[in-house]
Amino acid sequence: MLAAVMMSALILQQANPGPVVWAPPAELPPPPEVVSPVPAIPDSARADPFGYERAQCSPLIRPAAESLEACQIRIRSILAANMGDALPAGLAPAGSLDRCRQEAAGDRYALQCGTPGRPDRPSTGLQEQTCESRPEPLPQGGVVWTEECRPAGATRDSGLGLKIPLGGD
Repeated sequence: MLAAVMMSALILQQANPGPVVWAPPAELPPPPEVVSPVPAIPDSARADPFGYERAQCSPLIRPAAESLEACQIRIRSILAANMGDALPAGLAPAGSLDRCRQEAAGDRYALQCGTPGRPDRPSTGLQEQTCESRPEPLPQGGVVWTEECRPAGATRDSGLGLKIPLGGD
């Protein structure tokens, strides 16, 4: 009982803190942006950036939780940060180029990106044809089947007429 009296006396002697006012906290300055240093790339990556990307994004090397697309984005951004303008057009980070294809067979870095140009030659229209297969005898014996095609609507040379070779033909 004595302990209860002492405890209540102790509680009554504490100073009244006053009314509680809820105020919004003062705005903190935004945290400074942490710029992570760009990882250095080896000289072999500068010599063959396509091979470097292929090697780093191999399923044997990349983390199992990382997809191929995520790995390519990560490696291409590292290559872009390290190589600058020397980066081949086909390895530009995502969103900058679309539909790139190799332009020259001998140059491994020559790429044509965007819509390919149309050739200047006129397009050749398809012509309807009529084709027939028939047997022909071979001089040494036997038969071979040959297919003869001609434009649709053209007359057929039946080969039943008389042919007289004139000259060397």
